[in-house]
Amino acid sequence: MQKKGMFVMKRRISATVIVFTLLFGMFRAEASDVISGGLSDLAMAAKHYYQTELAEADMVIKRVADEQYKIYYKLKNGNDYYVTLDLKEWGVWNLGDMTIADGIEEKNVVGGSTDWEYVFRVYNPVTQVADFTGGNHGAEEMLWIRFFDDVTGEEFELEVGEEKQVRRLVVEEQTKLHYSSSSDLIYANVTRNYTFVGTRVNLDTKIEFTRDVSMTHSYTAMASVNKSFGRYCSFDGIETVTTSGHGSHNNEYYGKIAAAECTLSGDDETATLTVGIFNKSDMTNNFSNDDKVFLWDMSDDYTKLYFSKYDMSSVTTVKAGEEWNLSTYWQCNVAGEDLYEEVTEEVTETEEAAEEATEAEEYEATEKTAEETEAVTEETTEEVTEEVTEAAAE
Repeated sequence: MQKKGMFVMKRRISATVIVFTLLFGMFRAEASDVISGGLSDLAMAAKHYYQTELAEADMVIKRVADEQYKIYYKLKNGNDYYVTLDLKEWGVWNLGDMTIADGIEEKNVVGGSTDWEYVFRVYNPVTQVADFTGGNHGAEEMLWIRFFDDVTGEEFELEVGEEKQVRRLVVEEQTKLHYSSSSDLIYANVTRNYTFVGTRVNLDTKIEFTRDVSMTHSYTAMASVNKSFGRYCSFDGIETVTTSGHGSHNNEYYGKIAAAECTLSGDDETATLTVGIFNKSDMTNNFSNDDKVFLWDMSDDYTKLYFSKYDMSSVTTVKAGEEWNLSTYWQCNVAGEDLYEEVTEEVTETEEAAEEATEAEEYEATEKTAEETEAVTEETTEEVTEEVTEAAAE
């Protein structure tokens, strides 16, 4: 097992880089791009840091089968929450189900039968045929996966049936994206960093393009939500849409709104789901295409939320050497479980205390400087007066 060391340091440096990268990007972007779709990039960077580097919760990760891990968290109301990591048949681990259980009934909030992470529709340069790649569509191979307790820095492995208590779980996975499931040609290297804390999942993904790729409608974050918890969708708290209820669907797309955060809800008040992004430029090109963010009335039982990078109206060439940094969060909202609010309050109190201390120090320094200046002024005045008096006497 690997103890605390370079991995934790690397994550701390990465978080700092994210903050300053987004801060720099804020000054480069047009003002309308920065403020559209909710929080500014700087506020997003701060929120990202709080969620991935400061929040903690008592959790258990268990390997329940060769092809599945469950991350458990005991809710304050006594119910259980868990989210799964599932091994797909093509060898990549993806987010699966998000579920709340009261000991009698399990309520699936997010379904694992379709994508959470990302999906890109790209043209194979040999066949000139476009295929969806990544996410739940395959055409992606895993190189390795690693598990860390991010609080202690310990790396660990679990056999089937084994479990481990963690306070903040980080899963790092590296993959390669192919032009299609039948193609050996690789167009991008991918590093995913999942952070699990309580009822929240954060995903930071770095995509490094190794070949030119022609890309059409593609999505950088998604959520397939049970209509009991996902029939309604609020886009940045500004506009709310309503889809059909359980037992019917109309296949329509709702919204197409520039929104960095969406909250889905239904007729079951047990929970709601908030899905949001931190880096609007890399994830949506600052909402430049017509699809923006939308909710699909997908089936009789599920809706699906999409954050759109490109729509199907055009083809975009992404050049070899380009790099995308994607950052998404999924938060299952249950009364009394807002870890972000708790850690933000703690940080705010600490910052306020630090600010007060700094102001006190600055005041003392100012007073001291004023006293020293006054003393020097008096001394200088006396010397000048003496010199003038002596000169007059002569």
